[in-house]
Amino acid sequence: MLKGIFTPIVTPFNEMEEIDYPKMAHNLNKWGQTGLDGVVVLGTNGEFPYIDPEEKAELIRFVVNNFNPDKKVIAGTGCETTRDTIALCTEAAEAGVHAVLVLPPHYYKGSMSEEVLYEHYIETADNSPVPLLIYNMPKNTGINLSVGLVARLSQHPNIVGIKDTAGNIVQLAELVRDTADGFSVFAGNAGYLLPALAVGAVGATAATANILPDMCCQVVDLFNQGKLEEAKALQQRLLEPNGLVTFKYGIPALKAAMDMLGYQGGMPRRPLKPLGTKEKEIVKAALIRCGALNEEE
Repeated sequence: MLKGIFTPIVTPFNEMEEIDYPKMAHNLNKWGQTGLDGVVVLGTNGEFPYIDPEEKAELIRFVVNNFNPDKKVIAGTGCETTRDTIALCTEAAEAGVHAVLVLPPHYYKGSMSEEVLYEHYIETADNSPVPLLIYNMPKNTGINLSVGLVARLSQHPNIVGIKDTAGNIVQLAELVRDTADGFSVFAGNAGYLLPALAVGAVGATAATANILPDMCCQVVDLFNQGKLEEAKALQQRLLEPNGLVTFKYGIPALKAAMDMLGYQGGMPRRPLKPLGTKEKEIVKAALIRCGALNEEE
């Protein structure tokens, strides 16, 4: 059973907009020494829509080969067609990932009925050599996978969990209640990590864990130890930086924060732009207030 804290890792690019593998290796080494249970390559924060198929295959192999072998690697493999999704799942499995994270097709969202999506996920799971996690990301896809649909899909032996970023704590609780035994429900954002744990989630797949991995892991540890007041205090400290690197400024802010904290964020790939000077100061101040950075740094 998958559980704990996974981070959807950024993809550093250089000034030529090529994947910067030395920076990725540096980051993987640092993440490998934290309390993270694993990483997700080619998630939303990895700028996966901007990465071509050949780059995706190479990047997955690089992450598997350069990350702590005692931790898990999940690859984002959602594509717009069922055929391409299965092909990328197969390629990721051959590279050695432990599981795949599959976003629903959404460009033709008007045609993506529950039955169409059910068949897409079932066929993908039938053909994926490794376990599949569903990725519910309504903010970006415009599709909120219903609890009923996920509950049906959870009966498939190769569909083992969901990353739910809807931010609806009632929906998360219903997912825990209605899905099959052993099905892993992950919060999709560190901003509601503790509430998610309280209703039965097993952890989170969170962007903020790129920069504050041990803080995110500590929330889980404190909750599991029954130290709820300490967990609540830590959750509160996560809120401001989490909001900046997910909702307000997004990936450019996440990469800038990584640079401030000893990681190497690299450049985003256009049309995304690097974070501006004013915004960097706002991010830096938030990291200082949450205790992740000293004022003199």
